[in-house]
Amino acid sequence: MTPSQLKPAPEAGPALAGISLFLPSSADTRAAGLALGRSLPHDAIVLLRGDLGSGKTTLIKAICESLGIVPAVVISPTYTLVNIYPGSPTVYHVDLYRLERADALTELDEGDWLNPGGPTFIEWPELAAPMLAGRATLSILLEHEGTGRRMTASTGIPDLIPAIEALKDFASRAHR
Repeated sequence: MTPSQLKPAPEAGPALAGISLFLPSSADTRAAGLALGRSLPHDAIVLLRGDLGSGKTTLIKAICESLGIVPAVVISPTYTLVNIYPGSPTVYHVDLYRLERADALTELDEGDWLNPGGPTFIEWPELAAPMLAGRATLSILLEHEGTGRRMTASTGIPDLIPAIEALKDFASRAHR
């Protein structure tokens, strides 16, 4: 099964809020990430799906930048599973692409891959779905579209609706 055939990680409930927007360039992806980062709750769990090269790490770099983390230190943890970026708050960046079995994740202490004191960003979250059931998550899908990408974000959690609203504000400002 290829990564694009994996099923999306389930939400904690039906979507209360969502948005789909076209991002024509990496600069637009960065701007959307900056807007999103300023609106995320301190303990957000953000699930990022999308094919390789769709902009997941670019988006996370921008969100981290909005949280005061130097973007140059934000790299995909494809080979390490988790990167921890110290800051206020500290950010966990998880990449499950190379993980072959969900039980490999259950062998880890939850605090090793879910940030107890700040946001957690999980790329390729499908294998983590059973362990995330019932948790407040923001789901983001990035897809190639022409020369840009389409970003679709949704949540079933009221506490994460401000993040969706920030993306709506960003989209309305970008189209003026």
